[in-house]
Amino acid sequence: MPGQGAAVIRPVEEAWESRRMEVPLAPLLEIALARLARQAQYARPLAKGGFKAAAVQGWFDQAAACLRALSFPRAFIRPVGATVTSQGVRIADRVTLPDEAVQRDVEQGGTASVYLLTLGYAQRDAFAWMGGDYSAHHVQSDLGNEVLFALGRHVHAEMRAQARGARLRRVPIQAQGLCGQRHVWDPSRVQALLSIFDGDRTGVTVTDTGCFEPLNSLLGLTLRFDPAPGGV
Repeated sequence: MPGQGAAVIRPVEEAWESRRMEVPLAPLLEIALARLARQAQYARPLAKGGFKAAAVQGWFDQAAACLRALSFPRAFIRPVGATVTSQGVRIADRVTLPDEAVQRDVEQGGTASVYLLTLGYAQRDAFAWMGGDYSAHHVQSDLGNEVLFALGRHVHAEMRAQARGARLRRVPIQAQGLCGQRHVWDPSRVQALLSIFDGDRTGVTVTDTGCFEPLNSLLGLTLRFDPAPGGV
């Protein structure tokens, strides 16, 4: 349980670098469209062909065009200090996370960074771009999610390359949980951690109800474990 034992302070490692990445949309969109087509609600009509398949493909084309017009995929990474306290793990001296798994990671030598991913456009702008078509906008939202996930995988691969053999673990930060899940982060704490990036002008905020604005944004921690000197 958090609070057992003495405080453990993990200083920012020089190997972690603050980074701002502007990622080209095209390869992310290609991956996202392929994954979207495999989702059951789209795969079934696409497999049957005919009018329904043409309609789905038309929505895909509209959604892709919308993202090309509006989205600007970016990632921001900042190393942070992590301290084990009696209440949990204090991140960047701003937010305390009562997470036993993260506490164990820090106690075992893990060093932390915070990442922020965003596609940089508002859903109200996408809805307007789609001409107020709810069906097309829904497909656009699904495609935006897949592009965001593709961005996350790309950034994690970049971090692995930088880490040079170290083990990484990602910890997504959600102000809103899925149905039946415990809400670990309340919106005020998410906003406090998000403030780490204030100097980067990310354009990302958190609403009082816990939604990111722009919606297609993701905040998280990465814990890094470097191999022991001379270890395997």
